[in-house]
This record gives sequence, structure tokens and C-alpha cells, in this order.
Amino acid sequence: MAHRRLPHIIAYDIANPKRLGRVHRYLKKIALPLQYSVFLIELDAERRDKVLKHLRTLIHPKQDDVRLYPLPDQPEWVALGKPLWGDGVLLTGAKLPAQLRYNQDAL
Repeated sequence: MAHRRLPHIIAYDIANPKRLGRVHRYLKKIALPLQYSVFLIELDAERRDKVLKHLRTLIHPKQDDVRLYPLPDQPEWVALGKPLWGDGVLLTGAKLPAQLRYNQDAL
């Protein structure tokens, strides 16, 4: 049985600049940045656990905050303001763009 991958949002608030840089660099390797501290990634349960385990090694649990929010498999995307992708690009939720696919080498 194949592992089901779902889109997730990862957001963080890191108190220390050194830890902030480490978390940001790690997430840039495996996810699509939406804003400076918000990323979009597609994960199955096993890979989600690996990402969270690695993030725990980069943060201070009492000073930092990292959150992972699963999104619906086929979301109805609503955007206000400037679009993330250019004209003619449609994100339907059926398949996420290739850059969102999980990068195993980054673990």
C-alpha cells in the first residue's frame, strides 16, 4: 500500500538568530517558501515524522515555536493579493508542483 502524501504548511517563530537561520536553510531545501517563516511541503506520515524529528534537533523547545498544519488533499485555493505563481499557472490540488515533492536528500 502506498503512503498517501498530503500538502502541509510549516510555520515557525524562532527566538535565536542562529537557530532561525538553521531552520530556514533546512526548510528551503525540502519545501517551497511562501513567506519567510511559512513553507508548503507534501509529506506522507513517515516523512512528516522525519522532518519533525530533525526540526526538534534545530530548535529550543521552550523558546521556539514550529507548527505543521495538514491541508486537504484537493483544496479549493483562494488567494487575496499578489499571486504566488504567474498567470496561466493553476494549482488544483491534484498534484503539487515538482518543487514541493519531498526531497529525501535534504534529511
